Amino acid sequence: MGSQGLLATYRRLPSDADPTQVDPACAECPIVVSHDKRIALDDWARSDETLVLGLILHARSTTATQLFVGVVGELEVFLDGERVARFDRGHEREDDRRVRLAMTPGEHRLVLRLRKPERRRGVPVYRWRLRARFLDDAFQPGFGNARAGVGPADDEALRSAARDAIAFEESYGLVDGAPSATLKLHAPVGGIARPIPCALDEARVLTPRDGVWTDELRARIALTRGANVPNAEVDGETRRVRMLGLARPLLGAMAQIAARTFDEHAQGPMQWRLEEMQRVIDQRDGDARWRSFLVSDSRRHLRSRAPFVAPRGYQRMAHVSRLDGTAQPYELFVPPGYRPNRAWPVLITLHGFKGNAGDYFRNTFGLARDWRGGETLDAHGRHGTEPTDAPMIVIGPQGRGQTYYRQAGEIDILEALADVERRYNVDPRRVYITGGSMGGTGAAYIPFRHPGRFAAAAALAGYHDQRVRQDTHHPGLSDVERFLQARRSDVDWTENAQDLPMLLVRGTRDRPLEWTRVQVARLRELGFTHEHREPELGHNVWTETYAEGAIFTWLGRYRRPARVRHLRFRTARERTHTHRWVRIDGRTASDVFGTVEARATDDAITVTTEHVAGLTLLPEASVPEGEIPITLDGQSFRAALPASFRRDGERWVAGALDLRGRKREGVSGPIRDVYHEPLVFVIGTHDPAHTAMNRRVARDWAHPAGWDVHYPIVDDTAVTAEMIATKTLVLVGPPNSNALLARWRRQIPIQFERDAIVLRGQRHRGAQVGTVFVAPNPDVPEHSILVIAGITPLGTWRSRFLPDILADYVIFDERVQNARGQWSCGGARRDDGSPNGAEPVECRYRAHGFFDMHWR
Repeated sequence: MGSQGLLATYRRLPSDADPTQVDPACAECPIVVSHDKRIALDDWARSDETLVLGLILHARSTTATQLFVGVVGELEVFLDGERVARFDRGHEREDDRRVRLAMTPGEHRLVLRLRKPERRRGVPVYRWRLRARFLDDAFQPGFGNARAGVGPADDEALRSAARDAIAFEESYGLVDGAPSATLKLHAPVGGIARPIPCALDEARVLTPRDGVWTDELRARIALTRGANVPNAEVDGETRRVRMLGLARPLLGAMAQIAARTFDEHAQGPMQWRLEEMQRVIDQRDGDARWRSFLVSDSRRHLRSRAPFVAPRGYQRMAHVSRLDGTAQPYELFVPPGYRPNRAWPVLITLHGFKGNAGDYFRNTFGLARDWRGGETLDAHGRHGTEPTDAPMIVIGPQGRGQTYYRQAGEIDILEALADVERRYNVDPRRVYITGGSMGGTGAAYIPFRHPGRFAAAAALAGYHDQRVRQDTHHPGLSDVERFLQARRSDVDWTENAQDLPMLLVRGTRDRPLEWTRVQVARLRELGFTHEHREPELGHNVWTETYAEGAIFTWLGRYRRPARVRHLRFRTARERTHTHRWVRIDGRTASDVFGTVEARATDDAITVTTEHVAGLTLLPEASVPEGEIPITLDGQSFRAALPASFRRDGERWVAGALDLRGRKREGVSGPIRDVYHEPLVFVIGTHDPAHTAMNRRVARDWAHPAGWDVHYPIVDDTAVTAEMIATKTLVLVGPPNSNALLARWRRQIPIQFERDAIVLRGQRHRGAQVGTVFVAPNPDVPEHSILVIAGITPLGTWRSRFLPDILADYVIFDERVQNARGQWSCGGARRDDGSPNGAEPVECRYRAHGFFDMHWR
C-alpha cells in the first residue's frame, strides 16, 4: 500500500464474472498494477465495458477498513459475495465516496465491479479512471488488523508486479540559484509487499513496512556543466532520465533571472517568466515553441538595463498578487503612439471558461484563431498574430483561471488594472470592460459591484441571472439560498449600472436566451442606456462583434460622467460599499440588499434608503460644499460633508455607525468571501486520528477546481505571529486537533464539545457532523478566520461535499453528499450509494444561515 493509503494492485477477474461468486484468488487471473495515483482503467480493460477487480483480505481479529474511492462511471463494492455499496454517476474526485468494510477474523473476498462512464456519440464523456484509498478505523493508512493479498502466484509474476509498482520521478528547479535535478524511486500507490532492489546513485532495497510503502530512493544532482546524471535501476531494469533535455535551457534562463535584482517595473513580469518556466518543467509542457519563446524572451529582457518601463506595443506582463505572492500574468497592448502627456483610455477584456487570456485578447482585436487549420486555444493564445494597432490600452487578465471573475478572480482584475495605472497615464473616465461567455458574465459582475469605476461595458454571451440555471430554479431552495442566488446574480445589482452604457449580445442558437434577456429587461425597466443584439449565431458572438475593431468604436463613445447629481446604489456585501459620494456603512441584516437613492441640487441633498443601518455622504464635485440641508428618509438634518448617520430604532441620528464587532470590508461573510483575501491554511496536527484527513481537506479547500492559486498550507505548530497578524487563517480540524482553534474556542460563534457541535444552544451530534463558518479573528479583529471542522474526521471530510454558494455558517452531516460539485444543496437529488441501488435522496443541511450583523 502507498503511504497515503492509496492502492493500485489487484487481480483482474473475468469481466462477465458474477461478483457474488467469483474468487479473487484465482491463480490464472492476471495481477494488474499501476504506479500512478490515478488508475487508468481504459488501459486495463481495453474494449471491455466492465472491469472486475479483486483482493483477498486476511483479518487477524475483528476489524474494519474504510474504502474511499473516486471513480468515473458506476462502481459496485462486494464483500464476501454481498453488495455493500453501489455508486452511480461517479466522479474522479479524490475520496468522493466511502464504504466501511467490517470483517470478522479470517479470510474475506473484496470485489470491485466497474462500468464505463456515460458515452455521447460513442465517445466517453470522461476518461475511465479510479482512485482507491484504504484507511483503518483510526483514519490511518491500512486495512485495520488485516492484510491484503492477491492469492497464489508464481515468483516471477509477483516479482514483475512488485517491479511495476515502482515509480520513477524527475523534478527540476533552482537550489540556491543553481540548476538542480531530483530523481526519486518510490511506490506511491503500493504493490506486492516484497523487497525491490533498486539503484540510483547507490544500490539499495526498497522495503514495505507492515504492508505500507514508506521508503524511497532519492538523489539530488547539481546540473553543472558536464555533470553526469545517473540512470535508475529497478530490479535490474533501467529507467532512463527523460526530461533533462527539456529542462536544461529553461533552467539556464531561470538561473540568470534569479541572479538579478529587478526594480518595481520588472519585478512582476520577470517573476512570472521564472514561475512559468518552472510550471512548464513541472507539467512537462510539450509546446517546444513556447519553451523556446520563454528562454529567448527572458534573455532579451535580461539584456535591457531597464526592462518593462512603460513599454509600447504588445507585451506579456504580470503583477505580483497580494493574495499569494505569485506573479499573475496579463496580456497588454499599448498603442505605439502612446505619450504620457495625455490620459489614455483602457479596455479590459475577459476570456471564457475554457479559454485563456492570450486567445481572447487576440479575438478582441479581430485576430481570430485558425479554426480550419486546427489551431488550438492554447496555441492561438501563445503564438497567434500579435496586435499592432488600437485606439486604447488593452488589458487581458488571466483572472486566476475558471473563477468567473469572482473572489480571487475579481481581485486579479483590479490588481491588473492598478498595475497598468501605475505604469501609464490612464484616463479614469474612460475605463471599459468586455468579455465573452464566462468573461461576458464578468463584464457585468465587475462593474456592477464597483459602480462609478467603468465608463461602459460589453457583455457577450454571459450568464446574468443564476435563477435561469436548471439546477437553481427548483422549489427545494431555502430562503438563504435564494438570497445567495440574488447576491451572485448580476441582474439584482442592475441599479449600479445607472451611468454604465451596456452592449449585451447573445446568439439566437445559444439557449436559453433568458440568460441575457432578463438583464436586458431590467436595464429597460430602469431606463438605463443599453443596446441588445441577438444575431443568428451560437455561443460565439465575439468574433462578429469584435470584427474590424468595432468594439473600440462602440465603447469609445462613452465617458464616465464627471458629475452625478442623481445616484442609485445597491449592495449586498461590505466589500463594495461606496459609490461616488455615497457610502453604505452597514446593512440592517446580512440577508438583504442595502439600497440608496440620492439626489443633490446646488444647495441640498435628499436621500431615501432601504435596509441601510449606517450611511455616510462624502464630499465630491457632484454635491454642494459647506453646511447644507440633508433630508434622509423624510428626516431633516443640516451638516457639512462628509456627514455620517446611523439608525437608532426606526429613526436616523447624526453620527457614525459603530463598526466594532460588525461586519465590514475584509471581516464579513459569506464563507466564500474569504477568497478575496490572502489566506493561510492551518492544519490541525494535535490528534493523530484527525491529522491525515485535515491535510486532505486543507488541500481541497486551498485549490478550488479550475483556479490558479497557491495558498500556503502549514501545520498549526508552524503558524507565526506574522501570519496571525496579516493573513486570513483557514483553520482545519476541531479544537482537540487544531491548536489555534483550541486557543479561540470560547470566542467563536459555534462551539465544539466532545460529541457535539453547538449553535445557539442546539447540539448537533453524529459521526459525520461537521461545520464550516467564517468569523472575526479573536486576536486580530481586522481579519476573518474560516473554520472547517468535524467532531470526527468524517465530519471534516464531509466539508469537501459542500456546494458553491454558502452563507456565513453551515452545519452538515452525510446528507450533503449529493451537493459536491453542485451550485446549491436545496433540492439537489443524486444517487446516495446505498446497497439497494440508486435511491434518490435530497441534499440537506443540519443548519445554515447568517450570523447577526453584530458577530460578538
